[in-house]
Amino acid sequence: MQKITRIRALHYMCWYRHDWNYHPSMPMKRLQQVQDVVDVNGNLLLWSCLGSGAIGMQYLDKEANEALPARSRMYGYLNDREFVEECTKRGITASAVIWKAQLWEFPAEFSEDESELLALNKLRGVGKKGWIGMRELSTDRYPKLFPSIKTYFPDGLRDSDGNLIDDFLEGFRADTLDGQPVFSRWLMVPGHEHTCYSPCGNKPAYREYLRKEVEIMIDAGAPVVHIDEFDAQLLAVMSGGCFCKDCLKQFPQYLKQNPSAEAAGIDLDDFNYRAFLKQKGYTDKDLVDPDMDKRLAIPLLKAFIRFHIASIEPGVIDIAEHVRAYSLSKTGKPAQVTANLYHCDPHGAAVRKHCDLIIGEKSDIKLRQDGYYRFGHAFFGGKEGSFIEDPGPYVHQIMSDLDSGKNDTYILFMLEPLAHGFNIAIPYGAWLQNQRQDSFYPNMEIERRMGAWLKEREGLFTNRFVADTAVIYDQRSAFEAELSRGLNRRHLDVGFPTFHELCQSLCDARMLYNVLYVSPDEPLTAERLAEYKNLVLPDVYSLPEDELAVITDWMGQGGRVVSLGEVDPRLAQTRFSYEDISELKSRPLEAGTILHADDVDGLGIALHKREGGGYALHLVNYRLDPTSRVIEAIPLVEIKLGWKPKEAQVHSFPDSGAEAAINGNVLTVKNLGIYTIVELG
Repeated sequence: MQKITRIRALHYMCWYRHDWNYHPSMPMKRLQQVQDVVDVNGNLLLWSCLGSGAIGMQYLDKEANEALPARSRMYGYLNDREFVEECTKRGITASAVIWKAQLWEFPAEFSEDESELLALNKLRGVGKKGWIGMRELSTDRYPKLFPSIKTYFPDGLRDSDGNLIDDFLEGFRADTLDGQPVFSRWLMVPGHEHTCYSPCGNKPAYREYLRKEVEIMIDAGAPVVHIDEFDAQLLAVMSGGCFCKDCLKQFPQYLKQNPSAEAAGIDLDDFNYRAFLKQKGYTDKDLVDPDMDKRLAIPLLKAFIRFHIASIEPGVIDIAEHVRAYSLSKTGKPAQVTANLYHCDPHGAAVRKHCDLIIGEKSDIKLRQDGYYRFGHAFFGGKEGSFIEDPGPYVHQIMSDLDSGKNDTYILFMLEPLAHGFNIAIPYGAWLQNQRQDSFYPNMEIERRMGAWLKEREGLFTNRFVADTAVIYDQRSAFEAELSRGLNRRHLDVGFPTFHELCQSLCDARMLYNVLYVSPDEPLTAERLAEYKNLVLPDVYSLPEDELAVITDWMGQGGRVVSLGEVDPRLAQTRFSYEDISELKSRPLEAGTILHADDVDGLGIALHKREGGGYALHLVNYRLDPTSRVIEAIPLVEIKLGWKPKEAQVHSFPDSGAEAAINGNVLTVKNLGIYTIVELG
């Protein structure tokens, strides 16, 4: 198993160009694709293999181990076990993936005696039609094509009442208040007949099924198991909440441990939430009302949502512990665990400590996002990580640029996060959420050059940021905001907007700052505040008393505090300077104590402290011409530094002919291209 240090990841689904993304069975890999990873200096493959347990255990086994026909060997095709082996030989870590919110059913065509599979998913109009998926494979519907499910579960799987589950699809799925299945609709391809059901992670039998998936993955050599849809219970919440018998059993226990005033007087030993709501006349329609205030007014619904969210972490722990224990017993080393933490949402904060790497999805990609990347770096909490991109209008525009031979937006998209300690994976057959019939691949020549450039300059990307201003991200406050605004993990504007707007505004004003991520796992301490002169509190209203005391003591030592948005009433009597975001732009907090750049439009800045002394100043150019789709060079930037460097060396990608000169504490940089690093000795 390879231990990941400095990550250069690929979003390695390898979907075909000009075709749809068919979850959960990703295309077979070829040796040339592995060589492509070597050529771009990649070392971690995300969403790369061994994912088809969401169709059925037998299908996953075939994906891992099935012998390939001679014809496919001509072009170097590999089964997933062989693929992992070839990656390992080259120092590449290939992650297996558990699709935690997916139970699939695909149409298929068979020979008359059902001994030959003629078509699957993409039908040809031959033979006789049937289905392959969780139901058929768990009931041994096709004994001539697949081994018995008893091969994997000799004693079968039983529900929480001890009853044998005959049909895994029925036994695993999440159910609405009205008893309807919950669907993972965003994964289904337009115009196709297949269906994706969402399972309930609170079912003991489903957790046992996932543990068996893990064993097949580890046996196939997977060094990392990635949990996609780690928060599958949240999908049920978006459909009103899962009302399966296991959730109905567990909810009263949650209420006993987390008393609610609404539950006063209710006999929780004999409480059925479905019957309770039905008696009051509620239906599925009420539980998915777009007016969140109306939804949260439904009796005990807020507690029910909290119950579902509280079940997320135990589900991750169950998988993570099995991954490590099983791999240790089989290989002598524990495999690593990751989870798709999506947009760094507050409901996923507690899961990070169970992950070896921090992996997620960045939605709402735009031209400039350094404010978000600063936050994401804090969310990493010191661990290595990489995020994939979610498709959206700007991603589609980047693809169009690449197809037209324009590379600037792609280069900016890949390099900008690195200035701020974040990492976006190279999109190698990346998904487009079936928004169009295609997938996202880079210009490989650009990626080879960029990979070599980055490898030669690894020491300039230290992620040790210099700043004397800190912005607090209060995870507790963010979670309450997330809960009341609809738990939409795709868009910032329904989550915690004051914080994110502030961070981007500070970046736009070329102000250096660090985000302090504060949560029950990362309390605010005097040590964390000691290096800062300014502290910004955007919608910080849920800190515990001991952390408020840390701020008060720090202010007593001369620290300056700025509060925006909702202010904690317990801090109302302390000294504040109230400013809105626009005032922060015009009246910089730092007053140039570290550096002060001219008012240069479209310039982003980050300052890394280097090991052994010196700094690396990262300069990002956002001056995209919307017509030519070319980023225009910035002719001149003058920066006043808080110290006097002895020398300045320039590194740029692509090479823009950038030059730098030092005169005392004034740095002049000319001809800035897309990305420039000035090494200051």
